[in-house]
Amino acid sequence: MARDRGTVADAQLAAARCAGLSDGQIIEVIAHVALTVFTNYLATAARVDIDWPLVRHTD
Repeated sequence: MARDRGTVADAQLAAARCAGLSDGQIIEVIAHVALTVFTNYLATAARVDIDWPLVRHTD
């Protein structure tokens, strides 16, 4: 979801439901992702010092 900027494919939703997640739980996951993205944007804009080891993403 984060990589695709909020886009969630029907197959991904179906897989989440098959894994036993309810619609409410799926919404909660989406909300947590959105909160984390917002927090990262805010920390970047405020130039907050990183106080833990830097982790680089690889694709």
